[in-house]
Amino acid sequence: MAIAEPLRILHVMSYHSGWVWNRDQLQGFKSALADQEIEYQIIELDTKRDNDEGRILKKINDAKNIISKWRPHLIYTNDDNAQQYLAKDYVNSDIPIVFSGVNRDPSEYGFIGSSNITGVIEQEHFKATLNLLNRLSPNIKKIAIVVDSDPTWKGVMSRIRNQLRDLPQITVIDWALIQTYSDYKEKILSYQGSVDAIALLGVFNFVNDNQQNENFESVLKWTQQNSTVPDFAFWQSRVELGTLCAVAVSGYEQGFLAGDMARQILVDKVPPQQIPITSSKIGIPIVNMARARKLGLKVDTDILLSSKIITDFSWDK
Repeated sequence: MAIAEPLRILHVMSYHSGWVWNRDQLQGFKSALADQEIEYQIIELDTKRDNDEGRILKKINDAKNIISKWRPHLIYTNDDNAQQYLAKDYVNSDIPIVFSGVNRDPSEYGFIGSSNITGVIEQEHFKATLNLLNRLSPNIKKIAIVVDSDPTWKGVMSRIRNQLRDLPQITVIDWALIQTYSDYKEKILSYQGSVDAIALLGVFNFVNDNQQNENFESVLKWTQQNSTVPDFAFWQSRVELGTLCAVAVSGYEQGFLAGDMARQILVDKVPPQQIPITSSKIGIPIVNMARARKLGLKVDTDILLSSKIITDFSWDK
């Protein structure tokens, strides 16, 4: 049953509304609160495409003005940059905050034990993705893992290291922290014939010759044109742009769980500190058939029937 007063929710997204990951999270969040009358205001930090500190801080200032003047009943923040730039400044304040899509340890933002913050951690499906990859390209033993300078990857790599303990057949021969696009190209070419697979995690912050971040779509397009090594990630957006496969985290589930937490806080009046931080469970197997064909890989019928299939590279559509 809807409560009498329209709820006011400020949503601060780390990225932008055109990014399917953000859209899915917000859709899931809204679905969990679909029977409530809610007014939303949205701030897009857009940090995947723009890392200018001044512009980001201007948006944070806009968000803080909304908080002080509009007085939302709850703030919904997703992905790590929204926590780093905004949510951590409101730890133990009187406004409830629910997060989703967070890769780093919530303790880094002061969330553990806080009175007003709970949310959903993004746990990558590393083992499941490797199992899918092995079905596409058997006998994967040596892998390389590529990240950029975004601190988000610190938590991702820590979780991968923990899961590698249960995968003695897998050796990571290179944890590559790459700063420039030219170094990325050189590194990918060096992997040809020396590794069985490449994990493409951070591909957003490579500085090009113009001293700007190279568009990640261009990075992934260059990769599929110049690399014959099977690659994987944990997000659907990468597979759409040419990465071979992923067992992807469900953005919708992340958002829905966060929305259910918001419902408990706003409708059922459960204090945030009584709602445990959790992680989502659903993994979505995804395969890019255009990439598989280019790599000469045969995709079994059972994979075709049990996975989401991307038939083409996005730039060919």
